Amino acid sequence: MKRFTGKSAVLLLLLCLFISCIGIAVAESERPASVAHRLPQGIVLDGKLDEWNLDDPILIREPEQVVRDINMWQGPEDLSATVYVGWDEAYLYLAVDLWEDTPFGALEMLPLDGEDNIELYLSTNPADDPDRKAYATHDFKVFLVMDHQYWDTAIDRSMVGSELRQRFVSQGMQGGENVLEGYECASEYTTTGYIWEAKIPWVCFSNKKIPVYQPQAGDTLNFDILFTDIAYACPGTEYIPQIAWTGSLDINTNPSLWGRLELAE
Repeated sequence: MKRFTGKSAVLLLLLCLFISCIGIAVAESERPASVAHRLPQGIVLDGKLDEWNLDDPILIREPEQVVRDINMWQGPEDLSATVYVGWDEAYLYLAVDLWEDTPFGALEMLPLDGEDNIELYLSTNPADDPDRKAYATHDFKVFLVMDHQYWDTAIDRSMVGSELRQRFVSQGMQGGENVLEGYECASEYTTTGYIWEAKIPWVCFSNKKIPVYQPQAGDTLNFDILFTDIAYACPGTEYIPQIAWTGSLDINTNPSLWGRLELAE
């Protein structure tokens, strides 16, 4: 067997390091990234986008972004979204221009992931490893039900290990309540679906053991967003498409599949 010595060994080591760095860079580049802009104080939630910075939309409209029941997805006109994210010291803001042919399909007898909803995946700790394969203390999955009337919300913490939950457990998962205190939203019909705006207080992701996140420009958070479309708002609906910014249905258990969101001025 030929042995590498001297300069040959050094060159081989450098080549291995170079290949390794390329692999890391490729992995990072494959993770979608977007920007959340600081919004002006006193923004009005009215189903309009005139107060928003529209420079960095999150586009969700491609077949490869459909994570469930793609055979029932009829294309972007059936279900797709352009998403904008904003922030200030008190709130996380979301705005969605949603294309949907059957808006606001929500029924109390269906499970939350079987109703028209937005599922928000969020970390409130910029220091957490973005490549972690399991939910950490500051990882949250939030249900925002889109029924145009009650706007139920819920937080799923079932995937967070019991030793990491810090007594922040799942809330509202049976439906019929709003667990996000201070949550506000508004919507306006369009010719293709509707525009929806919302603000969620950062304090909703805290308790006596988990401090309130203090956002700073330059922070980068793990983030993802998913849309569920019940095409026929009636009992017995069997196939309900879901489309997400990035990842697969495994985003429910694996935060490394989420995207990255930078907070900017």
